[in-house]
Amino acid sequence: MPLHAAVHFLNVGWGDAHLIHAPSGNVTLIDGGDGLLASHRDHPLSWLKREGFERLDWMILTHLHEDHLNGLLDVARSLPVVQAVLPYEIPVMDMEAPESEAAGLELSSPQSRVLVILAAYRELIRLLREQGTAIRWRSEYGSAGGSTIWEEGPYRLDHLYPWAADPLPGLEVLREAARGGKLASEEWLAQLEGFFDRSNDDSSVYRLEEAGAEGEGILFGGDLLAAGWERLSERTDLSCCVLKAPHHGLDDAFNGQLLSAAAPAHAVIPISIDRSQPMEERWSELCSPRGTAYHLTGASAPMEKKRLISGSIEAWIGG
Repeated sequence: MPLHAAVHFLNVGWGDAHLIHAPSGNVTLIDGGDGLLASHRDHPLSWLKREGFERLDWMILTHLHEDHLNGLLDVARSLPVVQAVLPYEIPVMDMEAPESEAAGLELSSPQSRVLVILAAYRELIRLLREQGTAIRWRSEYGSAGGSTIWEEGPYRLDHLYPWAADPLPGLEVLREAARGGKLASEEWLAQLEGFFDRSNDDSSVYRLEEAGAEGEGILFGGDLLAAGWERLSERTDLSCCVLKAPHHGLDDAFNGQLLSAAAPAHAVIPISIDRSQPMEERWSELCSPRGTAYHLTGASAPMEKKRLISGSIEAWIGG
């Protein structure tokens, strides 16, 4: 067991999978990546098995996109999960397309991708309920006085966004679609496409801190976009030592305003090396003047690790 809390940002390609190993031995997984296996990348289930864990204490999903969701299914099929924090229950809707309509949907179309995402999310919930996991919806942690997911010794994991008054554009799309009837409606199809575009606006943000060292913790930014960060920064001091950059470092989320508000020493960008190349010049221009070092999860091969910070909270790329 570690003497301090340790955070591992795994290389899962274009996706997020982050593990918190507490001094007690308890492990929290925030997102699971897309679930694909390859020799040059890791998987949270592989990490858990390598480290000898026979259960997962906390499973957290920030939002409904496959590059955060799918790897959680592999974990839920293979290991007991004690507790889970999930975004929300999805509205009941007709998930079955008439054959003529389904045949007209290409597998890569946004509408088809949303149907697959929603089916995967329903399957995750089914798997967790089947094994007796205590499922909590993140709305239980949606206020200043009730945002703590867990507290262990001096360490605390808090849910910072969204709270009760924050908009949820993606969920609202699903509610509209549920009122819209069957898949045969072209308008309903268009609404499904809208969910894929807006699910990032629904993303959660979490923070790990040690008591007495506020402002020196780790901020897990999910895929929350700029408008959400503006709302969050108005009510919360975002200062941190390590920022998990939101939305793979894209400019709709990872910008100068956020870096100025958080003032991190390190920014971790979850992205593969090949997809990072067009953006590295922009990241250098953003980070260098602010004294922030940025790191790519894709730079670490499986079982390799690079220490970012040591002390009461350790942070590693890989593991």
